[in-house]
Formats: sequence, structure tokens, C-alpha cells
Amino acid sequence: MLLIYQIKVGICLIAFYLLWKLLLSRETFHRFNRVALLTVMALAFVLPWVKLSLDVSTPVADGMVMLEEMIVTPAGAVQPHQVAQTWSVISIANILYFIGVVAVLVWLLHSQWSLHRMLKKGRREQMPDGITLHVVPGEQTPFSYFRHIVINEQDYRDNPREILTHEHAHISLRHSWDVLFVELVKLFQWWNPAAWLLCRELKQVHEYEADMAVLNQGVDAKQYQLLLIRKSVGDQLFSMANNFNYQSLKKRISMMTKNKSSQWNTLRALVVVPVIALALLAFANTKSVAAVVANQQAIMTPTSEVVKANAEAQVTDESAPQSKKVYKSVEQMPMFPGGEMALMKYLQSHINYPPEAAKNDIGGRVIVQFIIDETGQVGEVKVLRHVSEEIDAEAVRVVKTLPKFEPGRQDGEAVSVWYTLPISFKLQTKPQPQSQSQDGE
Repeated sequence: MLLIYQIKVGICLIAFYLLWKLLLSRETFHRFNRVALLTVMALAFVLPWVKLSLDVSTPVADGMVMLEEMIVTPAGAVQPHQVAQTWSVISIANILYFIGVVAVLVWLLHSQWSLHRMLKKGRREQMPDGITLHVVPGEQTPFSYFRHIVINEQDYRDNPREILTHEHAHISLRHSWDVLFVELVKLFQWWNPAAWLLCRELKQVHEYEADMAVLNQGVDAKQYQLLLIRKSVGDQLFSMANNFNYQSLKKRISMMTKNKSSQWNTLRALVVVPVIALALLAFANTKSVAAVVANQQAIMTPTSEVVKANAEAQVTDESAPQSKKVYKSVEQMPMFPGGEMALMKYLQSHINYPPEAAKNDIGGRVIVQFIIDETGQVGEVKVLRHVSEEIDAEAVRVVKTLPKFEPGRQDGEAVSVWYTLPISFKLQTKPQPQSQSQDGE
């Protein structure tokens, strides 16, 4: 479920990034753009959790097959299909995802550790507004981090006003909190280029805001731009910091000289509303209200093709009381203790081929359906496909002896779920008696 959720978040982030680049990235209302970027990134993580139910007229097969066909021979042995002991694609994807999360987390922690080491260097000066100024030796690029400003000795001596005004703007506008948020976005969406691009766009907007704060203090625009050019060769060493020479210098200088955008252009952000609606529709739970296909149609489908027959449709038994609905498909299906292989082994050791059926050369596939309630208990066992009275009775008998399952869950709550199990009673080929062959001669 986590992997599916992250994919949905990723789709939302990609859509929002494309809208941003198309409609708002070149506008000069930086505060609005900053709020818009933070909002759409937060929405991307919220929308997949919104639960909508849609009534859709879609025929669905009655019954769900959760297990490969069980074959019972007259000797009483069950011969289950050989299931390869291989990793599923989803398991591998989950492992790769968590490896990526751990790698990004290690990188962030290393950056944080390096930043705190930097804050311990040089001399400290307490500014009147409570901000701590760290003056360090060497050619360290100026940056700010929450209520700390780091500047090297030469910059503090030559250009203190422009640099300190710029970094002070980052602090007063609380940009560090934004940076912390986007780093978390990158942590959980490390695989998604749109997440990294949106984070880069937000940091770019931070620089636009800080640049405008410097110019509003009366600093000469040309001199300030020349200072930015001289400082543009520095490296961005700390991902959690607001760096003075942040990349895309050409865009910053262009934004300083650009005419202010019309406030009416902010209405472009309303385009995100239909995108949100589409996302909600795409992530909605679909409930079928159409007539259910007859049981016999589902029965005649080969077992290998009807595994999880309603896997994507969340359908409930409308004939059941409202207080106790029985689902035919849920987010987390019931699980036999130990998994499907354990269920096969249980049936293998408990099913006996009825002697009367073996004597009369009777065999075939019986399909049994039953309810696994919210406690995991098996109940309401019924036969969907009949073979013979003896075989049907044996299949029902062994199903009723099944121990408690791990119950199915919908929206995090245990619920009752229909479960269908096919069992084939197959007679072994009997060799012709030798006496018959001799009589024929």
C-alpha cells in the first residue's frame, strides 16, 4: 500500500510541476508563488488519502478466487501447483524504495552534521535582533540557517551590508522552515524528478524574495548584481541552508529587472482546481451497483484466470444488513496463517477423497465459497459448483475446519469478506487388468 500511495503522490507532483512551469514560474509575485508551491506539494501528499466513493455501473463476477486450484487424488494427497519461491515485483520495488529513502536520509544527516560543524567555526557575534553571526575563515560561501548567518572574513569586511541584508531576509521570511519541508518531500519522493524540481523552484523563489528585500533597502541594483556574479562560483554545500550564491543567477538578475506582473495573473493558479478534481476522481474508490454476473459464468472461468476476480472493485453484499456488510474485495485481503502455501499444506493433510466417489469413478472441480468475518472466523460455507454429494460434502467439511484467518481490512478496519476456493478431485488413471487383455486375445 505504501508503494501505491507514493506513486499517487508522484503523479500529483508531476502534474503540479508542469502547471507551475507553464503558468506561474515567470511571474513576479514571489510571496504568492511561494505559498502556491508549498500548497501544491502538501496537496500531493494529502489527495491520495481523500476517500471518495463513486457508483459505477460495472458488471463484476460473483465470487473471488484467492488460491490456486487444489487437486485431490483418491489416495488423499493434494497436489498443489508448484509456486516458485521468487521475490514478487512489488516486494523488490518496496525494498528499492526503502533503500533510496535510507540513502537520502544518510545524505541529509551528513549535510546537517557538516552544517553544525561549520557553525562552531570562527567567531560569533550576536546581532541586535537575536540572530547569531558566524564569521569564519577561508572562502566559505555566505548562507543562513534558521537564526544563524555564516559569512567569511573577506565578505564581512568588503560587502557586509548587501550580504547580511540578503541573509537576514531569508531568516525574517522563515525560509528555513520551507527548506526543511522540501527536504522531507525529497526524502519520500527521492525517485521522482518532479519532487526535486519543485524543491529547486521553491528555493529559487526564496532567492527572488531575498533579492527584492535587498533592493528595497536602497542597495544599488547594478552593484548588487555584480556582487552576485562574483559570488556565483561558490558551491552549495548544505542542502538545509539558504545559500547566498544560489544557482540560476541569470534568472535572478532577470527577475530583478522585470516589470511587475499583473495581480490578475494570480488567477492562473485556479487551473490547479480541475487538476485536484481529476486526482480525486482517479483515486476514488469505485463501487459497482450493476447486476452481478451469474455464478455459473464465474465458475466456468479457468482457475488460473480468476485469481482475485474483483481485485480492483470494492463491492459489498447489499443484501446483508447495513451493520454487517460482506465485502467481495478489500484493500487488505484475508490471509491464512502462514500464507497461501500454508493453506495448501493444511488442505493436503485434512482432505480425504470420498471412497464412494472413487468407487464410482466420480471426480471434478468443486468451488466452495465462504465468509471470513472481521474476527477471521470461517462461516456461511456454500458450494458454487457441484460435483457430487460426497465430494461437495468433503470440500465443505474441510473448509469448516479451517483455523482463523488474519481478517480482511478496509480503511484500516477489520471487515467480513467473501472468499472462494476451487478444489479439484481428480481420479488417477486405472490400468486395465491383465486378465481382460488375455480374454481379448
